[in-house]
Amino acid sequence: MQGWTVGTVLSAILVLASGLSSCGERSLRLQRDAVAPGAVRILLAGDVMLGREVAGVVTNDPWSVFQDLTYQVRTADVAVANLESPLTTRPHVAETPYALEADPASARLVAAAGFDAVSVANNHAGDAGLDGFTDTLAALEGAGIESLGGGADAGDAMTPTIMERNGVRVALLAFDATQQGPRAADSTPGVAWWNPLAARVAVLKARTSADVVVVGLHGGIEYLTPPDAYLSGLARRLATWGADVVWASGPHVVQPIRVLETPGTVRPTVVATSLGNLVFDQSKPQTMRGALLEVLADRDGVIASRVGRTDGSDFRAHFDRWLAPDGDAVELDGSWWSLLRQVDARTEVAPRRMPTPPGRRIRITAAAIGDVDGDGTIEIVVAYRSAFHPTLVNRSFPGRTWVDDHGLATHLGVWRAYDLEPVWIAGTTFRPVEEVAVCGGGRLAVGYSTLGDSAIVATGVWRWSTFGFSSATDLKGPGLPGCADVDRDGAIDPIVLGRTDGTDGRSTR
Repeated sequence: MQGWTVGTVLSAILVLASGLSSCGERSLRLQRDAVAPGAVRILLAGDVMLGREVAGVVTNDPWSVFQDLTYQVRTADVAVANLESPLTTRPHVAETPYALEADPASARLVAAAGFDAVSVANNHAGDAGLDGFTDTLAALEGAGIESLGGGADAGDAMTPTIMERNGVRVALLAFDATQQGPRAADSTPGVAWWNPLAARVAVLKARTSADVVVVGLHGGIEYLTPPDAYLSGLARRLATWGADVVWASGPHVVQPIRVLETPGTVRPTVVATSLGNLVFDQSKPQTMRGALLEVLADRDGVIASRVGRTDGSDFRAHFDRWLAPDGDAVELDGSWWSLLRQVDARTEVAPRRMPTPPGRRIRITAAAIGDVDGDGTIEIVVAYRSAFHPTLVNRSFPGRTWVDDHGLATHLGVWRAYDLEPVWIAGTTFRPVEEVAVCGGGRLAVGYSTLGDSAIVATGVWRWSTFGFSSATDLKGPGLPGCADVDRDGAIDPIVLGRTDGTDGRSTR
């Protein structure tokens, strides 16, 4: 990389990224051509610190800092993180010995990763003085990134940033709950300190200006793994005022994510008191892990959410996996999300005519109708049991039990609805299918039982793949498979209802 500077490398990254997603007017990022309101995906990440040891990676291998996370960030409609390092070349002047300042050019790296906004409302915002803080705002603006919770004066710092996606307006606010950052005043730049009266006014203003309100906080007890009591209390206030999502930073470790529900309202509030570190150089094992919170919301609030794990042990952000939900769920793009409010489930229509599956002693366990293979015609899906016969599959697993107490093996087949001709039949299925629903995109929502009992013990999704099905990650436990257009894109999504048992992290105010 001889002859290249950090700034020129990051500029090149930003130019390449712009070919994937244009920055445009980042203050609003309006999509005015949206015809009908849909749903928006909002991704929230933890602390981003690009100074100290991380600065060496930024200088020598900038592509790698967010490379393993770019897909997750860019597939969201709005992506936000907490910026823990001032972006300035000015000297560290704060009393704290932790000098987190980073090269202003690294803002372009954050933009290239796909982040639309970062919170600057934290205790490190003024570590290089007030001029260092204004340098940070300028660097972010130059990279096309919105600064949340900070500005040229108090009014600017308290004003929500509005972004519109798919006809849904999202308001973003942030507050420094440590009250240690440079406080914005009437004519002085700085960050928005947490003040209940001022915060309430700001949230209510955002509530009247947008469909979804997201509020960031910074504070709490460092390295505390249970939900932070102080931040949880602030979140309850914010939920009462109308916040749909409250995400916080400061403890540097991941804390459980919960859902607050107010009796009499259909708008839940998702609360993350700490998403841990996304990119940092802290050495405690728990500080090397982070979490992503992604919510799906429409004009009526949050519909669903999912949580992902990240690893930053080498000063780079690596995505691990999305975690399986505990309660009611929806499958979107191959991943399970937690359903946080009621959806309009499609009523499954029973076939008027039933095909005759091959074999002897046929017992049908479930049947559904729909376009299974995406060819534009209607098929009938039948799950059934019949007298066992050897196949290539069951011969390959001689130690496995393939029959129930009646000597019947489990199968699933697809037939054309108009002439009942077979399209595809599984000689043997590995798990008995007791419930089935045909959803959009060639997907089946299925419920599994056991050979000896018809009760549902797990659920899953089968996806049509050229000829036959491939299965997605299963969910353990009971549930009723079905279909609904959860993300408002016109396609019917697989859902599983009846899984919520009161232990899925929800709490009621």
